[in-house]
Amino acid sequence: MCRLAMMNNAGIRYIEDKYGLENLFNYLERQLGGHGNGICFIYKNGSYFIRKGVHLTNEEIAEEVLMKIDHIKWIIYHTRLASIGKISDRNCHPFNNNGRVLAMNGTERNCIIVNKNLTDTENILITTDNITRDTREYHSVFLGYENGKVFANKNCGSLEYIPCENGGRVFASTFPMEYYARDMVYEAPDHFVEGVR
Repeated sequence: MCRLAMMNNAGIRYIEDKYGLENLFNYLERQLGGHGNGICFIYKNGSYFIRKGVHLTNEEIAEEVLMKIDHIKWIIYHTRLASIGKISDRNCHPFNNNGRVLAMNGTERNCIIVNKNLTDTENILITTDNITRDTREYHSVFLGYENGKVFANKNCGSLEYIPCENGGRVFASTFPMEYYARDMVYEAPDHFVEGVR
């Protein structure tokens, strides 16, 4: 399996100030990752940029996030523990296709396979018309970006949520124990779409 995180600009600032962004990423990688990391920067102007690789470190990711913080609206982080597909830069998440971004924690063996050389996540991304809605039909946790909005579909997986005191929103597969003592950590809603209540 893998570990995921997604947070808005205020959430990034909150985590960095209280705990250290790199510390959270390192925790997630130690939990169920280590076969490659990836980050999607979603900028305030609606564009996005993905950086990922087997040798991409959490230190590099955190430094880049903090360097670009004034331009970032959301980030989607993924650390991979390979379950389908070999350990390679190409198989690291997040994936993008036609302006849509998708990262997943889980294994979906019943998805439509259009290319057996692609991961299950990539096959879902390229065969699904509306990933925000249609990934609700699976068991895994999905984080993504589509039509200018981020989304989270918890489905049958593990996803927790901190509504930060500064207006930040932070989602993660799990949090270190110290977070539970200082913050209100909730089980994430089954489905979250930016701007939709």
